[in-house]
Amino acid sequence: MKLKVVGVLLLTILLTSTIGMAATDFLSIERTYLRGDAKVFIFQPAPEGGVRLLKQGHLRGFVTLRTESKKWREAMPTENLHAVPTPLAIYFTKDGKIGVRSIQPGKPLELKGMFEIEEVAEPSTKPELKLPITARLKYKLRSLFGTSSCPRGYEELNSRYCIIENWEYLKDSYYSDSKTFTEWIPFMGLKVRTEGNKKITLLGMAWGIQLTTSTRSMWSLSVDGLPVLDFGSSYSGSTLKVSYAPEPYVRTENGYLDRYLNLPLKYVVVIYNIPVYDRWQKQYESIPIAGVYPLEITMSGYHTIKESDLNRGYLLTDHLLSSHFPTANTGTKLRVVRTTDEGIYDNIVFDFQGSSGYKFYSTPLGGSAVNWLWSKLPVVGALSITFSYSQASQSVTTYNVDIERGAPNQLYYASILKRNLELANSNNVEVAMYFTTIDDGQDPSPPCVGNFCPNSLDPNTEK
Repeated sequence: MKLKVVGVLLLTILLTSTIGMAATDFLSIERTYLRGDAKVFIFQPAPEGGVRLLKQGHLRGFVTLRTESKKWREAMPTENLHAVPTPLAIYFTKDGKIGVRSIQPGKPLELKGMFEIEEVAEPSTKPELKLPITARLKYKLRSLFGTSSCPRGYEELNSRYCIIENWEYLKDSYYSDSKTFTEWIPFMGLKVRTEGNKKITLLGMAWGIQLTTSTRSMWSLSVDGLPVLDFGSSYSGSTLKVSYAPEPYVRTENGYLDRYLNLPLKYVVVIYNIPVYDRWQKQYESIPIAGVYPLEITMSGYHTIKESDLNRGYLLTDHLLSSHFPTANTGTKLRVVRTTDEGIYDNIVFDFQGSSGYKFYSTPLGGSAVNWLWSKLPVVGALSITFSYSQASQSVTTYNVDIERGAPNQLYYASILKRNLELANSNNVEVAMYFTTIDDGQDPSPPCVGNFCPNSLDPNTEK
C-alpha cells in the first residue's frame, strides 16, 4: 500500500515538473499565473478555423490550459520563419473595465483593466442563448429572491454591468470566429505625385528588411476601434533578408511613381463580439474585438532586388497586390521640406530599426482579410500586422527616401505614416509603417502641420 502511495506521489511530482510553466507536446497543456481577480474568457484560434474556448470563469492564481498550440506546430512543418498564436485572455474587472492580453508561457498575466466598458460597448440585439435546465433554475431562484437583476444567462459584474455567464450558451459563430489567410502583403511603399514646374524626376531609395528568430510576433488588436498591441511568440525558422537599393536612382514617370516591396505572409484574423448588459441603460450591448497574428513569412533566404526586377514577380511592384495604401486615418507625420538650389533633399525619411530596445513596425492587412473582417464585424476599426525586435535583435529594417532631382528651392510635403498604439502592459508606443507619399502641395486642400497650412502659393497661410 505504501509503495502505491509513493508511486502516485512520484508520478504527480514528475507531471508537475514536466508541465511547469510551459507546454507539454504530449498533452498540449500550458500553465499560466493570473494576478488579480476578474471574469475571464481565454480563447485561442484553431488551425482549422474558428475559435476554441480554453477556460472561463472568475480565475486567479495558477490556471491550466489545454491549448491548440501543438496542433498549430503540426500544421506548420516549415523552415520559414513561423510562430504559433498565443492564447488570448479577454477579462472584466469589478471596476467596470475590460482588458485584452495574450498569454505567454512562463510569464504571469496581471488582470488589470484597460478600457472602461462604457467606452467600447455598442448597443446590440438580445443574443439567442441555449440555456441548460440548471442555468434556467438558477435564474429563477435569483429572480425569486431578488439577488440579481441580470437577464437570463448573464451574471453580475458590478452595479452597472452584467456579463455573459457561460460562453457556451451562445449559439453561433457571430460571437467568435477566425480565419487564416496567405497572400502577398506590401511591407514598404512610396507614392510620388508631382507635376508641372514642381515635378520630381529622380529619387534615391534604400529599403531593406532582415528578419531572424529574434523577431517577435505581435497580437495587433482593436477593441471597438481602439488599437492595442501585445507580445506573442518569438519566431522559429530560417533568416529572411530582402534589400532594394537601386543605383544610382529611380526615374519617375512624368513626376509620378509607385513602388512597393512585398512579402508573402500567412496570418490569422480573429473576431470576438462579447455580450454585456447595461442595467443603467436597460439595454443589451456587445464589445467588438478583432485581432491579427502573423503566423509565417512563407519565404526565406537572401534576396537582392533591383529596379530591373519590377513586376517580374511579386517582390517589387508598381501597384498594390491585395492591400490598400495606408491612409492618413492610420496616423500621419507630415514633413514640409525645401529642396536646395540643385533640387536635392536628402533623408526625407531615414528610419533604421534594430537592437535599441523594443521597436515596432506594421503593415496593412491584405484585401481578402479586410473583406472577411468587415463582413463579420464592420465596426471594429482598422487593423494592421505588427512585428517587433527584441533588445538583442539581429533583425533590422531600413527605409530611406531622398529627392535627387526636383524643382530648386521648392516646398514638398511628405506624409510619413505612424500608428499610435497602446501596449497592453505599458504606455503608448509609436509604430512605424513604411509607406510615404510625397506631393507638390498643389492640391486644393494641402495638408497642415498644426495651424500652419503651407501651399505652393503662400507658405505662411494660416488655418
